Amino acid sequence: MQCDRARRLLPPLIDGALGPLHRWFVTRHLAHCAGCSVQLEELQAMQAALRSNLPYHRAPPGLAARIGAMLPREAAPAPSRSWLRMQAVTVAGTGLAGALAGVALTLLVVGGGRASDNAVMQSVIGDHIRSMMADHLTDVLTSDQHTVKPWLSARLDVSPSVRDLKDAGFPLIGGRLDYVDGHPAAAVVYRHARHVINLFAWASPGQPDTGFHAASRQGFNVVTWRRAGITYYAVSDVEADQLAAFAKLVE
Repeated sequence: MQCDRARRLLPPLIDGALGPLHRWFVTRHLAHCAGCSVQLEELQAMQAALRSNLPYHRAPPGLAARIGAMLPREAAPAPSRSWLRMQAVTVAGTGLAGALAGVALTLLVVGGGRASDNAVMQSVIGDHIRSMMADHLTDVLTSDQHTVKPWLSARLDVSPSVRDLKDAGFPLIGGRLDYVDGHPAAAVVYRHARHVINLFAWASPGQPDTGFHAASRQGFNVVTWRRAGITYYAVSDVEADQLAAFAKLVE
């Protein structure tokens, strides 16, 4: 793991927000990198100072219930309500203004309808990591798009976009079968320099097309879109602009 990537993962590391695989990668890097270890100590000292000196104010009684009443009812409400109760215990700020700021933030995060998308994103990132750690990038190892596409299509209910992008700097490596968030999925594998790009695709019949949506999680960049009844997720540790360029070439 390179230092720039390791340092991006230090804040979620000290917050306990890293998954086991990323935590293992970072701690292994820290054991051999004095510079990153010093930065970790500085972040931990800053976190301790903030916790010691910033005031915390208890939210008004019944705040969680009032926020919950404003949110739309879901078929599986447990995650949002339990999360809401935890978030409503303390609100940083003073008086009513601080409480209202906390309410606004909670509504943006919980009411935005992105919880399911975040779960899928975590799933594809996890599959991306496992494909490299288990040395199982491909089931069919070839740069021939006319071999990869029919091989995947014959085994799945989806015929994903498979393109030869070697001239653009994204050579095709092959493809494999995968399983993402309850979906049998195709994984079309590319490289860019020393980086691996996993392009996940699964059938989404009846769902509307969507434009590109870019995000970053745990040191990885993700671009997702939907076209012609197929949902795509491109995942890699390449720079965000390079992954966006790749997604546009695939589309």
